[in-house]
Amino acid sequence: MNAREAFAGEPKIEVRSADPAWISLAIAPEMDLKQRVADFFRAQLNDLPGELCDKLSMAFEELVGNSIEHGSALEPRRGVEIGYIRTPRMLLFHVRDAGPGFSLATMAHAAVNNPPEDPLKHTAYRSKMGLRPGGFGILLVKQIADELIYNEHGNAVVLIKYLDGRV
Repeated sequence: MNAREAFAGEPKIEVRSADPAWISLAIAPEMDLKQRVADFFRAQLNDLPGELCDKLSMAFEELVGNSIEHGSALEPRRGVEIGYIRTPRMLLFHVRDAGPGFSLATMAHAAVNNPPEDPLKHTAYRSKMGLRPGGFGILLVKQIADELIYNEHGNAVVLIKYLDGRV
């Protein structure tokens, strides 16, 4: 099923491109839409080995979830743009929100910045700040992606996975 068919009649999901090799959506920043969109993109990955499909699906959900929850702050007027490009050699996800962005280097509450000798350092900061347990998402995504690139504002990210084993 292509994107136009999958999201027909859904006013909170705009299909900008439905070509199977180039899918582009704009969605309202709502967590229930995240799961619907994630399920659609998971179906696009079904021809990949199961473990790779699972990992890429998880990475996609994490990036979109971060964009909805943190970037768009669940505010209806702030949308989330999602792009997917697929070639025989690579897969690319692009996620962008209208939020103020962030600097990956200054995220003390995220595991991605923990020193190797203290892999749980961020948990003390999260506890001190009253944040829920977590903070492992971007670290997990970095381990799955071959390349993970944020724009200078920190409100857009590109995940690249090479499918032919080459980097």
